[in-house]
Amino acid sequence: MENNDYYMEDAMRILAETYHKILKINLTADTHINIKVYQSEQNDSHGYASKISDWLRNFAVSGQVYEKDVDSYLHFTDIHTIGAHFEHSDECLRLRYRRQTNGTFRWVMMELLKASDYTPENQTLMLYIQDIHDTYIREFEAQKELEYLSRFDTLTGLKNLYSYRSMCDMVASESSPRPIGVMFSDLNGLKIINDTMGHDKGNEFICSYAAMLCDHFPNYDAFRISGDEFLIVSIDDHEASFREHAEMFRRLLEVDGLPRAAVGFSWKMGNRIEAVTAEAETLMYSDKQSFYEVHPEYKHSVVEQSYHDEMASLISVLTDSYEVLLLADLDKDTYHIIKQNSTSINAGEPVNGIYSRRNDNFCNDYISDDFRELRRNVGSIANLKEQMRTENHIICDYRLKDGQWRESAFWKTGADVDGRPTKIIYYSQKIDHSMTERLTRRRRAEKNLELMAGLNEVYRSISLINLDNEQLYLQKNNTLPDRVSELMDDVPYETMIRQFAQNFLEPADAEAFIREADLLLVRKELQYKKSYRVLCRIKPEMQSEVGARYEKFSYCFSGGKNNHSIVMATRDITDVVEWGRNIL
Repeated sequence: MENNDYYMEDAMRILAETYHKILKINLTADTHINIKVYQSEQNDSHGYASKISDWLRNFAVSGQVYEKDVDSYLHFTDIHTIGAHFEHSDECLRLRYRRQTNGTFRWVMMELLKASDYTPENQTLMLYIQDIHDTYIREFEAQKELEYLSRFDTLTGLKNLYSYRSMCDMVASESSPRPIGVMFSDLNGLKIINDTMGHDKGNEFICSYAAMLCDHFPNYDAFRISGDEFLIVSIDDHEASFREHAEMFRRLLEVDGLPRAAVGFSWKMGNRIEAVTAEAETLMYSDKQSFYEVHPEYKHSVVEQSYHDEMASLISVLTDSYEVLLLADLDKDTYHIIKQNSTSINAGEPVNGIYSRRNDNFCNDYISDDFRELRRNVGSIANLKEQMRTENHIICDYRLKDGQWRESAFWKTGADVDGRPTKIIYYSQKIDHSMTERLTRRRRAEKNLELMAGLNEVYRSISLINLDNEQLYLQKNNTLPDRVSELMDDVPYETMIRQFAQNFLEPADAEAFIREADLLLVRKELQYKKSYRVLCRIKPEMQSEVGARYEKFSYCFSGGKNNHSIVMATRDITDVVEWGRNIL
């Protein structure tokens, strides 16, 4: 008992040092007992009153609470509101506000929780106030820095790709069309500078060009969207004014006879900045090609030229079978034709352009009525982004107006963090439709093999949760430590989750992981979503691979009428997290 008393005294001493004010309050009687108060308040009442409701209110209106925090403070400290909360919840109430301490306003945290003798008829609570000013200010400054890094390019200080996409979303959400002007520029010769003079000189070149943009377009938004690609975006400027500025800048680049960048610009009324950007990018490519015709030495190094010659030869062979090979950027809604046979039905079309427009025009001009909408929908950006989240390619057979059969294939070559394709390669070829059924069966089998191979590469483990008995059955283990596999095989699901969190996760993530991976919550989320994900961080000493710090648990119903089981797959997403940080 004496030892317990000693430990209790030690605990109380630490508690008293941590909190600057400790009260026990009785909401029912509207009274309070002071256990500890600020040193400065021992000689000054600061709105003191025998009723706790009056004291809390007087403290705010007497100037002790920062004026912008008074309303939230008064609402939070209303004893009727507090009492109603604790009638239905045991959860602690917290308020962060600024109060005057020794003549200055500092951030503090007020906490309210039930006392040990709390009853609905006699609502007794403990009130704690802690000074959090120094910690909060540090976190606030760090957050400001992170927000800056997420929106601005660290090398040039220009806005970054994330800021550009945010502007696109904002303008797209507006109901009325607006004047939109975009200048797209791509540096000339950056690779030569990097290869011959080093990347420091390359960075100087990039920064000097960014400074030129800011000097010439002080009233427009300037973005660096990739290593050597820059955008100037004008909203609500007259077409003549925008084009005049862009033309003047182009002439400025040509003063020394060797333009620093290829430039293209466009202006339209509308709400889609991306569409105007795509047209400006197409014009930029034309300007770039003109530059390379005059200065071919800037296009490729000797090794690159040899590689491109080999690729050109390979593409030439491929187009003996394929009528057209095309690259498309789905995020930018643009395409570039790599190779096209002279016998192609739409030979002579522009090499670069807007992908969605090409898809519509091709379907309208060449495909028979009974297959037109099928082919249009399959090739649409919306369908490709949805269908190719889980598939690497889509194949579509269709008939032309002249009765010939064609096959179009779309292959994913780039994807975002959710698996949606960002870039694809597309080809079309003639087919003998009498072979379509056999080809379809073969493609389906190949597709299943590809999906299984992909799952084996991507996911560390795949398990099945039987919802009838809530048992977990490990179906596949790839690179997970044996001690993790032992947790995840033929055990109660909740047991596995708790043991996994306690033994393998960073302490700061364990409680949140257990809460978010709760089976009731998982089932509830899957009623409204196709899948549900939970993220966590693995302890360094428990990692099976160096640097594999972030893990994602993905859940989905296994299928069938009654959804009696859930598939749970785990995946290392460390590279994805680092990639996300880099682009922000």
